Amino acid sequence: MAVEPERLRRGMVVLVRLPDDKARPAVVLRSDALARLPYATVVAFTTTAHAEPYLRLPVAPTPENGLQQLSFVMVDWPQTIRAEHMGEIIGRLDPTTLEAITGRVALVLGIGEPRAAVAQTISGESGTSAQ
Repeated sequence: MAVEPERLRRGMVVLVRLPDDKARPAVVLRSDALARLPYATVVAFTTTAHAEPYLRLPVAPTPENGLQQLSFVMVDWPQTIRAEHMGEIIGRLDPTTLEAITGRVALVLGIGEPRAAVAQTISGESGTSAQ
């Protein structure tokens, strides 16, 4: 059953079926100011870790987020999909986790400033600079 677009809120965890993929949970990133739109940008979860850990943010299951097991947000794979391709709302992420996801997605898309720790992880730097 499809979710009505106006019910979708930023940070909600919904079940989605992305093109050429199995059904999986995803977090809504779209601004609540755009709730009238019939689509939303999401990033999906996987249970598989990635060789590049900064591309997969771990999220532990909680009653609030609705996840059933340790999952990883695929921050390098944002997708905009129609609400009719979204199923049940299963939970909501906490603000701290949502902020971390937003920052990493912005970095992947080249529209955000990397925070020092993430930038060091991506570049392979140790955090020290030669003088």
